[in-house]
Amino acid sequence: MRDRLLPFTHRRLHVLLTVLAALCLWCMTAQPANAQGSTYVVKPGDTLAAIAARHGTDVTTLLRLNNLNDANLIRSGQSLLLPLNALRTEAPLFHDASVALLPNEHATRVYAVQAGDTLSSVAARFHTTPARIAELNRRAPTTALRAGEPLRVPVVSRVEFTADRSASIPTPGSYSVHIVQPGESLAGIAAAYDTTLRQIMEANDIASTAVKQGMRVLVPPTSYAEIFGDVAMGPDGYPLYPAAPTQEKWISVDLSHQRAYAWEGNKLIKRFAISSGKAKTPTVTGVFRLWAKVSSQTMSGGSYATGDYYNLPNVQWVQYFYRDYALHGAYWHNKFGTPTSHGCVNLTNADAKWLYEWTAPHIEEHGWHVLDDSMEPGTLVIVHR
Repeated sequence: MRDRLLPFTHRRLHVLLTVLAALCLWCMTAQPANAQGSTYVVKPGDTLAAIAARHGTDVTTLLRLNNLNDANLIRSGQSLLLPLNALRTEAPLFHDASVALLPNEHATRVYAVQAGDTLSSVAARFHTTPARIAELNRRAPTTALRAGEPLRVPVVSRVEFTADRSASIPTPGSYSVHIVQPGESLAGIAAAYDTTLRQIMEANDIASTAVKQGMRVLVPPTSYAEIFGDVAMGPDGYPLYPAAPTQEKWISVDLSHQRAYAWEGNKLIKRFAISSGKAKTPTVTGVFRLWAKVSSQTMSGGSYATGDYYNLPNVQWVQYFYRDYALHGAYWHNKFGTPTSHGCVNLTNADAKWLYEWTAPHIEEHGWHVLDDSMEPGTLVIVHR
């Protein structure tokens, strides 16, 4: 009798252990109501990695809780379930290096990802950790890098930083995909993501501002024009930009303070008082490169009907940076420091000449010169408020 009961006991024990193991596994993987904590409503610019870090959890948990397949596809206004032990805070656990003024020991710059780069190899090159780079860029550490992708990295004096020479300067952050909701406009979406309508239209290659419900809109990351617009003015009278966008020559135009600055990397070379566009004819903001230069020309525009027609001969030292927006000398007024123009950036003739001769490429002869980016790109120009 005893010999017959022993195998039976083992079988019952085996079944019991199997049931207990299955129950434990179910408890760990199932999502009953009491395993879910509060919800979080996605805000413009949020990433799943940033939300996870902010609430003391990880991307994998958020993906599993919310039945998501792609960590990069979340939209503004979407409600996300948080785990029961999530931190009850809306405050970020780290500063966004792309928009905050950083102390010198935490200075960052943008690195253009090269073919074959991984988060680990980039971290090793800049003497930091993959987790730190993921944090700086608000991305999941497991997300693969793409060649050409802009990546914010710590500034390390021992590492040579190769300046980007393309016509389009990388900007911090990642592109977002926004699904248009009822009543939304393209301008409203741009404002919600702290970008510009023009940037969104160019990123999506669309000519109309009309959008339809359910339409997927690619939202580009915040540009240097927006980042620089948030900085404070230093005691020496020039803006405290967090990092130079390039180690080459570049120009920043500060519309709020009506000043322009010539830089070489982080070094300020010269500053100027300017006169930008009036409220009715504002100066365009954004990141550009000089595309044409001419030492002298006649400028005309406006309308007799509205009383703003103008015809100005011998406008000197003209440098176009976006369509018909240019940096140039202005001999017809002395209101530098006050918005006065029809959209161009006015300087004194002396300042405009200095800037014309300083920018790349240097043009000695007279006449029009359309700059060829394939040979030598025009000097970078960043216009911000």
